[in-house]
Amino acid sequence: MRNLVLTTLAVVGLSAGLAAASKINPAFFGTWKLNTEHSKAASGETPKSQTVTLAPQGDGFVVTIEVDNGDGTRTRTTGTAALDGQDVVVQGISNPAAREAYTSVDARTIQRVVKINGQVRNTLKLTVAADGKTVTTLSTGTDGDGKPFHATSVLDKQ
Repeated sequence: MRNLVLTTLAVVGLSAGLAAASKINPAFFGTWKLNTEHSKAASGETPKSQTVTLAPQGDGFVVTIEVDNGDGTRTRTTGTAALDGQDVVVQGISNPAAREAYTSVDARTIQRVVKINGQVRNTLKLTVAADGKTVTTLSTGTDGDGKPFHATSVLDKQ
């Protein structure tokens, strides 16, 4: 009986720990604007402007990204996700086969993986600064033409 109680407590404790680990750090919530002076892309241009909004929803979050590409085009995407690695559909993406999945790397870093037809095309790590005032993103992957890209972006909390 004692072993059953200890096993049950261990399972409950492990489950609670995993649930806590899957929650997004509240420092990520809010509106973030691209700091173009501190952002750079190894290939291609950085957007003219970008606003990212993260808001809590249940055990997950809603992410909305609005971009002015600087060439007269604008995009707006939104999706609801959790830090569980499960693929989610994002509204506003031109490719209906695109999926995103989010996981927690550590207390201040989350990772987003973008897949097209099941193939990983982009990995983005978002790290919130200790003071909560900036998020730095490191993005690597391949573009629509299969060319590799790498970009570092800094977003300031609004």
